[in-house]
Amino acid sequence: MQQKNDSPSFFDPKTLIAVATVALVYFGWQTYLGNKYPNYNKPKTAQTETQKTDATQGTTTTAPNTVETKSEVVAAPAVQDQSFQFSNDKVAFTLTSHGMGLKNFTLNNYQDKEKNPIKVGHGTQESMFEMRLANDAKALDFNVTEQAPGHYIGTAVVGEMSVKRELKFNAENSSFTNTIILTNPNEEIKKGFSIVIPENIQVAKSSSIFFPNYEHQDFFVVHNGGKHETVNFNNASENVLQSFPATSILSVSSQYFAAAILDKSAVIPEVKVAADLNNKKALAELTYKPVQTQSEMKFEEIFYVGPKSIDALKAVDPELANIIDFGFFGFIARPLLYVMKAFHSVVGNWGFAIILLTLLVRLCVLPFNIMSFKSMKAMAKVQPLIQNLREKYKEDPMRLNQEMMAVMKQNGANPMGGCLPMLLQIPIFFALYRVIGSSIELYHSPFIGWIHDLSSYDPFYVLPVLMSVFMFIQQKITPSTMDPTQAKIMLFLPVVFSLFMLQLPAGLTLYMVVSTLFGIIQQYLIMREKKA
Repeated sequence: MQQKNDSPSFFDPKTLIAVATVALVYFGWQTYLGNKYPNYNKPKTAQTETQKTDATQGTTTTAPNTVETKSEVVAAPAVQDQSFQFSNDKVAFTLTSHGMGLKNFTLNNYQDKEKNPIKVGHGTQESMFEMRLANDAKALDFNVTEQAPGHYIGTAVVGEMSVKRELKFNAENSSFTNTIILTNPNEEIKKGFSIVIPENIQVAKSSSIFFPNYEHQDFFVVHNGGKHETVNFNNASENVLQSFPATSILSVSSQYFAAAILDKSAVIPEVKVAADLNNKKALAELTYKPVQTQSEMKFEEIFYVGPKSIDALKAVDPELANIIDFGFFGFIARPLLYVMKAFHSVVGNWGFAIILLTLLVRLCVLPFNIMSFKSMKAMAKVQPLIQNLREKYKEDPMRLNQEMMAVMKQNGANPMGGCLPMLLQIPIFFALYRVIGSSIELYHSPFIGWIHDLSSYDPFYVLPVLMSVFMFIQQKITPSTMDPTQAKIMLFLPVVFSLFMLQLPAGLTLYMVVSTLFGIIQQYLIMREKKA
């Protein structure tokens, strides 16, 4: 008997139809992808070679003796990365072909608190003074040649426009002259080109009320007919983004050092400053936007990177001295600085120069102090009379005021007379604070003994304690018209004031100590003279 075989066969018609259908769909799909994407399924090396051939070949042979010319734009060859090192006894830097900016700028003749050379712009992705086209985050690549150490000429091509930039370092005053020449500028140049100054935002080491941080970083801009604007960014509470039109000076500064641009061009630039607090990055951008173009356009600037020394800045250009911001009382601060520098030229020590300056200031206000003392003595004399008037006219305030004024006039008493010397010294105090807090002359300058840096706080807090003691003594020997409760409260003022002075520069605290001691001696001599 024959057994029936029910197992399916590969050559079953249904199976063959299914295989044929899958093969047809597969090859049809591959053909479609090949026609739509010519490089589909080619090896990467073959794709690369095809792209290179398409980019570099300008002609294609279509038939014997027939040449077809392609009408495509050929990209400019990539500029090779270049860098040039420069170093002397004052500075060291690297010039890069990316924007012809400066990297790793180091001030060799200044040191930080850790005794390391001062570094400006280190660790930033951008380089100082690099050139960019508007709306382009990348620096313009140049082909650079070194004419001499510190003297560089770079060229770049953007479409039909050629850019020539010459950067020359002046070793005498540590500045740069920068010249940019645009030839055949197109309409795109009206959008502008920029020169940037990047900076890392430093985190304050202390921010408590009794131990505040007096070091600062800021943008400084001079614009619109000499108007000054200072934008502090390392102590800002939120991100900074500001724009300034018609700008002549731009700087990014720390407390004692700055990188600055002084414009010398016919086209007036504008400025944008930005600070990203989260990423700890700050960027100042000076942008030229010419309204009209010419076949050749020239732009000139002066660059400076170094200490905020008023003499060094004036040696570069008198206008650059404006980057030292002496604040609202700058008209007092600048003369004080020159007087202090004159004293230093005689005694050779900035601490003793501050002492001499303090004595000079106190002698200038001495006549007002004498007037104040006389007024306060007269006020103390009429206090019993005024108390009687208050009892007599307590129901008639207008009559009371009239009688009190008459009594004080008869006895030569002036309730505001004691405030005049203090009002005169407050502007001087703030002006001197600016002088000591912003002038490189006192940076790391020693005084005597334990004070090795007048621009930093007293490490053992001797001067703040002395000031507190002297203020207490001065209060005790000074005649007062205050009631006993107010007098007791005022006794705590020296302690509070001393706490606020703990982190102030030692030079400023020295001024306060000497000034208060002078006041004690002055008060003692006046009172002895009155007794005699």
